[in-house]
Amino acid sequence: RIHNKEKAIAVSVDSSANYCKSHPLTGGKQIVCENWRNLISVGAEPLAITNCLNFGNPENPSVMGEFAECVIGITESSKFLNYPVVSGNVSFYNGTNKKNISPTPVIGGVGLISKFNKTINHLVKNEGNIIILIGKTFGHLEQSAFYEEIYSISEGQPPEVNLVNEKNNGNSVLEIIKKDLVYSVHDVSNGGLIVALAEMCIGSNYGLKITKPRKLTNLFSYFFGEDQSRYILEIDKKNLDKVEKILKNNNVFYENIGVTQKDYFEIQSELKIDIKKLYKINNQWYNNY
Repeated sequence: RIHNKEKAIAVSVDSSANYCKSHPLTGGKQIVCENWRNLISVGAEPLAITNCLNFGNPENPSVMGEFAECVIGITESSKFLNYPVVSGNVSFYNGTNKKNISPTPVIGGVGLISKFNKTINHLVKNEGNIIILIGKTFGHLEQSAFYEEIYSISEGQPPEVNLVNEKNNGNSVLEIIKKDLVYSVHDVSNGGLIVALAEMCIGSNYGLKITKPRKLTNLFSYFFGEDQSRYILEIDKKNLDKVEKILKNNNVFYENIGVTQKDYFEIQSELKIDIKKLYKINNQWYNNY
């Protein structure tokens, strides 16, 4: 918070080395967009970014190629989102035993919150509210946490980054937040939809009941896919019409995917777990590991 003013700043730091390794240009674009989404999700207007570009030996042509393509990707996103790079640094020759690190650009972003009391977070606030998913779910699983953790698969391409959708979806969510039409907001990133939904329950006193789409072709790709440009919103029923009007006017794709409830994180016909147990699992794994 900025002292003696209603203003505040929001700060976020992001990186995704696996995306950048598999396709450096797309990876560079994605990091900037994820950073942008993080700031939007707390009600901040993204202002500018700094970076720390960490790479291996640039005398190796493939490493220099990774660096050049990552920079191009970062540039494309920054220009399109009007999210300028105002500072940064480059760190080359990173590696161990003559093995280069994966390309690891890190993006730090700053956003402005014009009124401190308008900030928002990702935790579920009450029962009986509507859950909306903004952005299309195509079910992209290559380079996903699901493939890596469950099947140890690290091949494939990162999800496509559509800058038009990214900007339009983000600005629409920010408009909804500024008009006090939403209780909580969370962006969808690593782990896909199911992880983002679980994070909304962990640390809150409420759960969710999620309905599977009628035309669901693959359960895993829908819930674990890491498609970009997506947000989850918790909305009071009385504000649903106003929110839908904004989204339709801005040509934003959205789905009504469920409701908030007490005590349980639930996916229709698939999963029902007490949120206290979910919290315990999330907080104990590190000690057990």
